[in-house]
Amino acid sequence: MLVRSRHALLRACTALRARAVWYQSSPSTSRKGPLLLGAPQLRPLSCTHTPCRAAAAHTGASSLSLRSHTCGELRAHHVGGSVTLCGWVQYLRQDLFVILRDFSGLAQVLIPQEESASHLRVGLCDLTTESVVKVTGTVRRRPAGQENTGMPTGEIEVLAESVEVLNVCRALPFEMKDFVKKSESLRMKYRYLDLRSSEMQRNLRLRSQLVMRMREFLCNQHGFVDVETPTLFKRTPGGAKEFVVPSREPGRFYSLPQSPQQFKQLLMVAGVDR
Repeated sequence: MLVRSRHALLRACTALRARAVWYQSSPSTSRKGPLLLGAPQLRPLSCTHTPCRAAAAHTGASSLSLRSHTCGELRAHHVGGSVTLCGWVQYLRQDLFVILRDFSGLAQVLIPQEESASHLRVGLCDLTTESVVKVTGTVRRRPAGQENTGMPTGEIEVLAESVEVLNVCRALPFEMKDFVKKSESLRMKYRYLDLRSSEMQRNLRLRSQLVMRMREFLCNQHGFVDVETPTLFKRTPGGAKEFVVPSREPGRFYSLPQSPQQFKQLLMVAGVDR
């Protein structure tokens, strides 16, 4: 009887897709003494309400990114440097400037007016809003009196040297700045545009930061283990109607678990008490 129960427990534990997060024992409870690695320092969350900003970190250049910097991170100390930006066209200003937007914020791109740069002027001035472009240029200070104090990158602008249009957007039936005020059905129809908005970008990143801080606090400092229980499991009839998912084998199917009780009990028996 004990052997059968043990085998059943092992089979059930094997079916669990558990992902254990390493945690550090505190010096007061560890039997082997304090660990050499210190606990990670938690950084305060940023819930700023400036457009498209949620404490975005500098991504830097990498083989997986076309850009060298994000639009919202450019500051006065970047003046004189060459940068590559990728983003959506927010709007055009008198065929002189293009406001480029990504998840981190806005950046003003200056369109060259020289005859030798006519191809850049034509390429940028013909763009529609929300088109995706890649711009390479030099960061410089804005002329005196033209700074925008209401814009985090209002001290600088990027003089375009090369432009690559990655995708042209069709004319939109609404203004993106007012899109979040539209009806929910319209926002769901154009969900990809809804997710581009500064409010949604801020909310998604704020939620990501909050969940990460919770995991660091519980797992790294208090010894909890983060476990993902199965999404599909065998049928366990109860009071509610089950959602059945058929399999490729005739007569066999899965169902969505109604309660994580059995998985939690298996973990507790296995010694995962937190």
